[in-house]
Amino acid sequence: MVRYLHTLFYLMLWLASMGWTSAWAQQQIEATPQKGLKYIEAGDFKSAQLVYTHLLKKYPKDAAYNFYMGICLLQNRDDLAEAVKKLNYARIKRVSRNVYYYLGRAHQLSFRFDEAIANFNTFLKNAPANDEKIEDTKLFLEQCHNSRKMASKIYELTVLDKTEVEKNKLLEKYHPAKDVGKLYQNGDFFESGVNPDHIMFETERGDVVYFTMASGVNNSLNIFKIEKLLDGWGESKMMEAPVNSAYNDAYPFMATDGLTFYFSSDRPGGFGGYDIYKAYFDNASQEFLEPINLGVPFNSPDDDFLFVSDDFNQVAWFASNRETTEDTLMVYTVRWDGSQVRNMADDLNQVTESARLLVQDAESISESRKKTGDKNGQKQSSDNNGSLRFQINDTITYTALEHFMSTKALALFKEGYQKEQQKDSLSLLMKQKRSRYAQLNNELEKNKVVNEIIGLEDRVYKLEDDVQEKFLYARQIELNEIKERLSQGNYRPLHNAGINKDKVVSFDGIFIPEKYVFHSSDEFISHYSQQEDMYNTLFSTNDRATLRHADSLYVWANILNLEAARLMEEAANTNETERVKLGDLIKRADSLNDAGQEEGVVSKMIKESKELKILSTRLYHKSLDKKFPVYYLKLKDASRNLTESSSKEILKLSQQGNAYFREAKNVLSETVGLSIEAYERAGTLKRAGIEKQEKALRIYANIDTWTTKGENTTHKTLNDKTGGEQSTSMSTLKKEAQAATHKTNNATKQTKPEAKEEVFKIQIGVFRNAPDQEALAKLPEVSTLQLEGNGLTKYFAGSYKTYEEAQERIPKIIEAGFAGAFVVYFKDSKLSPIPHK
Repeated sequence: MVRYLHTLFYLMLWLASMGWTSAWAQQQIEATPQKGLKYIEAGDFKSAQLVYTHLLKKYPKDAAYNFYMGICLLQNRDDLAEAVKKLNYARIKRVSRNVYYYLGRAHQLSFRFDEAIANFNTFLKNAPANDEKIEDTKLFLEQCHNSRKMASKIYELTVLDKTEVEKNKLLEKYHPAKDVGKLYQNGDFFESGVNPDHIMFETERGDVVYFTMASGVNNSLNIFKIEKLLDGWGESKMMEAPVNSAYNDAYPFMATDGLTFYFSSDRPGGFGGYDIYKAYFDNASQEFLEPINLGVPFNSPDDDFLFVSDDFNQVAWFASNRETTEDTLMVYTVRWDGSQVRNMADDLNQVTESARLLVQDAESISESRKKTGDKNGQKQSSDNNGSLRFQINDTITYTALEHFMSTKALALFKEGYQKEQQKDSLSLLMKQKRSRYAQLNNELEKNKVVNEIIGLEDRVYKLEDDVQEKFLYARQIELNEIKERLSQGNYRPLHNAGINKDKVVSFDGIFIPEKYVFHSSDEFISHYSQQEDMYNTLFSTNDRATLRHADSLYVWANILNLEAARLMEEAANTNETERVKLGDLIKRADSLNDAGQEEGVVSKMIKESKELKILSTRLYHKSLDKKFPVYYLKLKDASRNLTESSSKEILKLSQQGNAYFREAKNVLSETVGLSIEAYERAGTLKRAGIEKQEKALRIYANIDTWTTKGENTTHKTLNDKTGGEQSTSMSTLKKEAQAATHKTNNATKQTKPEAKEEVFKIQIGVFRNAPDQEALAKLPEVSTLQLEGNGLTKYFAGSYKTYEEAQERIPKIIEAGFAGAFVVYFKDSKLSPIPHK
């Protein structure tokens, strides 16, 4: 009997295997190019992908199969990176002009918006006028331009879980605490009149519900609100703009603070599909401010919706179809503990990585909880996830709220961040009103909008000042706390936050690469001495160290800027018999080829000049950015110690300085791309702002107390208060600088080059102040040439009959300390291009 059963079992197993083999044979028969195309035409991309997977195993280099496989991978959201690879292969093989459309879409869904824009533009350029994909392409292009701007700031979330779920079971994956409120489907609350499948929200007190209903001429979805009265529910009221729009607005949720409202909308200006927005309720105006798009990674070119936060369990949920097909959705559970802030993305890779929403492994989550003392999983550290970046100084950047050592500094940072969110919302509203104003023709309407814009500007600038003040004070208080702990020997860096002890950077300590030594001591002394009295009178030792460091950076920037000009001038003189315009020279360098060695040298010099120019501009910005917060806080403190009459001029200058920096910030915030010209313009604005601040501080440095008795006003200077004490160190430096200048006037022949017809000299540098006298003493006869209008002087060494004779002297000039020395040519006492042999 047992033997019979064994035989029967193997017989059944054989029949089953034959059936499977037959089925596979049938599938092989169906895996034809014709069948694959039919599946694609029918929109069955899953079946089509099976066909082309089989075909590509046999014919991996078939361009058409790669093209259709790329389309399937794209439509199925299976592997976008592989889709791009397949489509690029098809593009190279020129299978179809439509490949640019699909490549653009694949790049868009991968958050690579620049590549998407390029491919979409190529498609539009080559597509016939009646191509049905043109309309979609234009829409996608608009979305890409919007997305590229918004993707410059991102949240880096800790993803705790993501689960694929059927659409009709979406709410099963949301588990907010009872005190958060309740989520329903309309059919669970209303008997009729609404779509029963739409999702609604009831507040934790059960007195307000928000729901979605189609209405209006376009029958688009809008968000409605019903409040509970003493005798039952009141009438439904459609929420006003800016929450509702002419487009679809749905998935409402009110946070437990009663002020932050989340919803989803497919209005223009987003990433595409439904995007998640939040809007703050402004108690002052009793209306919602302009909604803010949450950006990456919450939103994508697909549909993203139903954001719900649970402050009690410090988690949040949202749903998306970016990784699924038509029948299912993905629900993401993320850490939401108040530490998640939106920061500038470092690069494109950070954006794409953040958008992947990868689940953090259990080991990392467990380790993170141990660090924060959270054994029950109720608190998640934001350490190392990049959700916060707050720069304390040059060497310390906090990436988690837990890094703050001072509770006061932490409280100020949180207040500043909240105000920054409000400011961003008002700024967006102000921008939209300005756009609306430009489109109006009615004078009454224009006047109304102008008044609204002026009111918004006042609120935005006030918030901006509040944000700046809170961040600066938070930074200052935190630094003081760190220094206090350092002095007590109990400072322990948190996680990746590093620290270097403060030290005063003297002019002798300015780092100058060997290639660009210009003996800048005198230059620095001259620059620093201009502010010496003000620094010593008003600022602490630590602040003076910061300001002196900023001055050293400023001087170094000047040196590089002069070197950049020297290189550009040398390039112009290298192989030109006539003077050329700078713009023409740059254009010529951009088009140089390998035709001649001299052209290669010119090209390298111009390239190096550009690089030095950019570097010098960066140093200017860094110098000015270091000074601004120190000046800002000092002027803020000063404004509290002065009467209205005495502080009028100081406050005016201070406000002007802030306005210049604000304008510079606006220039630098351009997301489309920043040119070197714009970068320099922003630096000029910052410089103007610093000059206003310094003028205000110099006025304040002569004021201690003001007392008004009748018509008599008296004041005492701060120098009087300190007994007229002066800093001997900088006074000595001043004297040394003056002595050095006096020596230069006596020791250096301030003459124009000899009136010989042809002579070669060695240019050792371009200086604002005289070079070091000991270095000059090592050189052959020194002559100078004043450059009109900019206070600069060119210095030359020696006088030679031939180019070769001058060139032989270059090594000794370099040994004397002038590494940038080069040969120049004078004809009839004028600096001229070196003649060809």
